[in-house]
Amino acid sequence: MAVSTGIDKLDEILDGGFQENRTVLVTGPPGAGKSTLAMNFLQAGLENDEHCTYISTEQTPDELRDTFEPFSFDLTDELFTVLSLHARPGSGTDQYDQGTIVETYGADRTDDDVDRHLLRTLEGADEIDDHYIDFTPANLREFFRFNISGDRVVVDSISGLRSVSENEQTYRRFLLDLIQLINDHHDATALFTAESSRPNTNGMQTGQFSVDELTQYNLHGVIRLQRNRLRGTDRRLLEILKMRGVAYDDRTFELMFDDEGVRILPENRTFSSTLRVTNHVPTGIDGLDTLLGGGILSGESTVVQHDGKAEVGGILYVILSNIITEDRSIALLPRINSQPLFLQSVFERLGTPMGDLLDDDRLFVFDHHGVWDDHQNIFKSAEDESGIKSAMTTIHDRSRGQGVVLSLDTNTLRHMLGEETTQQVRSWLQSSVVTATDAIIDIHNPALLQDELAAFHVDLASQLLETWMNDTGLQYVQLHKSPTGDTGAVRLIEYLDKSPYVRVVT
Repeated sequence: MAVSTGIDKLDEILDGGFQENRTVLVTGPPGAGKSTLAMNFLQAGLENDEHCTYISTEQTPDELRDTFEPFSFDLTDELFTVLSLHARPGSGTDQYDQGTIVETYGADRTDDDVDRHLLRTLEGADEIDDHYIDFTPANLREFFRFNISGDRVVVDSISGLRSVSENEQTYRRFLLDLIQLINDHHDATALFTAESSRPNTNGMQTGQFSVDELTQYNLHGVIRLQRNRLRGTDRRLLEILKMRGVAYDDRTFELMFDDEGVRILPENRTFSSTLRVTNHVPTGIDGLDTLLGGGILSGESTVVQHDGKAEVGGILYVILSNIITEDRSIALLPRINSQPLFLQSVFERLGTPMGDLLDDDRLFVFDHHGVWDDHQNIFKSAEDESGIKSAMTTIHDRSRGQGVVLSLDTNTLRHMLGEETTQQVRSWLQSSVVTATDAIIDIHNPALLQDELAAFHVDLASQLLETWMNDTGLQYVQLHKSPTGDTGAVRLIEYLDKSPYVRVVT
């Protein structure tokens, strides 16, 4: 079950919110918004009549009230409890046991043992401030056990608990016990904050263990906040690093403040459909259509960039075969090394025999190398600007159905026409040939093009997809530009032995 974070957009990013009875870490530098985000989480609980506990290791209750004064948080709600604690140099033998203080040392004493610490509140107004209680894992566990109440708990920040031990394993064990105590014993959902680790002056991490890096392995989820300078302005960023069992959005978002606390932007990365009348040509690959917001755009062009290693041809022909079944025609300028037999076998296996498609005026091919059998819809003379224009006029006259989708390999077109003429022909196609029911797919490896030509196609396109293969052999696709869909999102491409043959997955 999901528990609201108190921030609508963050709930959407997390597919509903935090998981109930789990603990999430929010890490980041000072001033990034960690405490405010934590208070948003508690405020959502208060509005749902839930008991909420805020434990601060850095600010007194009065200081917290001053911090949150600009916001509409209700710190006076009877269901809201604020506690503070910190470690002060000193040593003692008193214990915090079963909610009471057991005094085991009676004589006068001094606090000269700086290698140990005492458990204290920040405001100095609690009974524990009058005793010598060691800041130990056992005493802290008892403090949390008998002072936490409610459905939601915030510990801000666990960096203030670091002095419980300078031993990494002891601290990790204490943290695991604390998480279990909050989630299982108290049946609460918790949010911890921690200062992000900082390098020392020579750029290397300090020898002491980093609280935020150590705790990330123990917690159900991790949210990272950052502060970046962008062209002279300070921007706060949010990114989900980890959230077990949740299909979360892993893109970077901006974090801003308003009267209600934290606001996550952008609400959408593309124009609202109410502002733009957009028709799509479905690719037939569900995950790809979802990424694109419905498919490639009708009446416009889509650029598909690849790195020369990723599979492109097979995906393209699956898409074209699916488009043909949608009662459209295809005009194809294949890659220079494409063989007719390969295309024939692919279309045959996809249930759309290539010969039938040619005979029915559903498929048109530009034959750059003269390797295709003669057919009225195989254009062998389209090797210059006039030939291309003449062929496109013929294709439009003969095509049937709801429109024509032109699939053009830019590297082949450049080889045929040269850089300048390629730009002229593409501009002519876009402005004079493509109707509202047509579409263009430009495919190329930008590394094989001059920068000017590659940039020209990107500027001309309404959609820009990139696909590549990484060093481990996994192929991905990312939507860089589009008026619809999830711009910036990265998806994995998976190949199947049977229909639909290609799957695009989150």
